Amino acid sequence: MKLNQRKKEILKSIIESFIEKAEPVSSSYIAENINMNLSSATIRKEMSELEEMGFLSHPHTSAGRIPTDQGYRYYVDSILLGGHLIKVNPGSRGLPMNIPVDKNMDFEKILVLATELLFKFTNYLSMIVAPEINKSKFRHIELINFGSNNRYMFILITDSGRVMKASFEIEGGYNDLDLQRVRNILNTELKNKYINEINENLKIKILDNEGSLLFMIKKILKLIKSFKENTNYYNRIFIRGALSILKDPEFIDFNKVKNIIGLLENDYLLMKILKNYSCDEEISVRIGSEIYGQDTCDLSLVSTKYCYDGSSIGSIGIIGPKRMDYLKVINTLSVFRENLTDVLNLKS
Repeated sequence: MKLNQRKKEILKSIIESFIEKAEPVSSSYIAENINMNLSSATIRKEMSELEEMGFLSHPHTSAGRIPTDQGYRYYVDSILLGGHLIKVNPGSRGLPMNIPVDKNMDFEKILVLATELLFKFTNYLSMIVAPEINKSKFRHIELINFGSNNRYMFILITDSGRVMKASFEIEGGYNDLDLQRVRNILNTELKNKYINEINENLKIKILDNEGSLLFMIKKILKLIKSFKENTNYYNRIFIRGALSILKDPEFIDFNKVKNIIGLLENDYLLMKILKNYSCDEEISVRIGSEIYGQDTCDLSLVSTKYCYDGSSIGSIGIIGPKRMDYLKVINTLSVFRENLTDVLNLKS
């Protein structure tokens, strides 16, 4: 839906005033603060038309207006962005990461520190989803004998620092020397392979006298395959600033707070939402119920993906009130995404 320039300016002024003050905006305030030489009566007429068009609503306890989801959507898409997609600016810098990265620091440690830093810059709930297991590379495995009943523990460690564990039973009476040989074979044969390349049909080089180990090797390869097939179950999300949302005046209503806390306590749901709405090379803005129905009707999500070794491997997101400073958050996330990508690639 197109708006003429007068309506655009009035809608912009109302939304930016509401973002700043969290109070309904009156026609007299707009008349005093918009540079269009319009009377309060003219502005009231325009505001009534914007309300009829669905861009504003009129709280019963106030003479002023507040933006609707449709109003915020138009503001982001057509006023801030001029109808263009939000492209990440690869030339942007300026938000110092200040993360002491070295070759020995795991990805997930970097992501923990990065999430804390993103919250510091935005003061909104900040989230980073770790790389999916199938986008990680094999680093090494450990095998532990439980000492009885042919039971063993298998531990997989990836290049991102992810530690995956599984216990299993297998016949054959393998001793500690056998486990050491299996460990050495797999650590050599699988080194630097992507997890999604590993399955029980992978050809593994073994010596002629190591045929008895093949059954256990196949069992472990099958376990690795099971890890990558359960990506969401094994994935991780790092969250900082969950309670920051509740400081805003629009969240004094108990039912609103209850719904938001229920959402924030569900890491799996947050991870799923973030992964679904994050885009390569673009920043996505989801407003209100666009995120997850009525449970998120008072929130907005700004998200994107970060890269490692030339590929998008994880998602970054910021959740705040619909009254968030969209321009600041979009610009911050654009720069942050590039800085995080740079930091991660220092490890490669």
